[in-house]
Amino acid sequence: MNKISLAITLLSGLSFFVGFLITKVIKNDKKLLVFVVGFAFSIILGLSFFDILEECLEMDNKLIMVVSMIGGLVILKLLDIFIPDHDHHSKKKDHMEHIGIISTLALFIHNTIEGVAIYNMCSNSLSTGAFMALAVSLHNIPFGIQISSLVKNNKEKIILLAILAISSIFGISLINIFNIDISSIEGILLSITFGMLIYISMFELLCEVKEHFKSYELKIGLIIGIIVILIGHFIH
Repeated sequence: MNKISLAITLLSGLSFFVGFLITKVIKNDKKLLVFVVGFAFSIILGLSFFDILEECLEMDNKLIMVVSMIGGLVILKLLDIFIPDHDHHSKKKDHMEHIGIISTLALFIHNTIEGVAIYNMCSNSLSTGAFMALAVSLHNIPFGIQISSLVKNNKEKIILLAILAISSIFGISLINIFNIDISSIEGILLSITFGMLIYISMFELLCEVKEHFKSYELKIGLIIGIIVILIGHFIH
């Protein structure tokens, strides 16, 4: 098992705790979240089209590639169904504890898949994998804020966030236990990852970008994200 890749994957899971810390340190976190949305949007799109798509196109069977990409989209759409009121702008207050727990269960599945994808990417290209982990981490922060806001009991809150952090390496553990050769499904995993990232950017982040398009913080996030991904691409 690649220890560096494993550490990067685990750090992406620990990003949920960043959302928790934001709720503790920053009471008015709206501007920071708007910046994060812009930054994550640029990072995810740049990562998807500059790095992951290029790897996917190396697959011999293009039909499997396309089906896997669609599968990535479908997976997150199905998981979205099990995350009621997951939009952080939602003002509904009823059954908040229940929503927080359901969100945790759905996000656990989501991040188990993403964890395997990040680990696989890091094992092949550490810089690209690190950027993917950063993009996923930025996407996880708002969910950490959401769960921290929904669940009032601090002990229960920490347990749920710890479960999500572990989810990032849960899939990797299963692969090692059952001795599955990741290289044999590398193209499929990359294609699924591409579909998942496109879903996150187009169906989740884009609406936030449109809503805050005139915001100074959003524009700064978008620009810095573009600069970071371009630097990473040329270094790679």
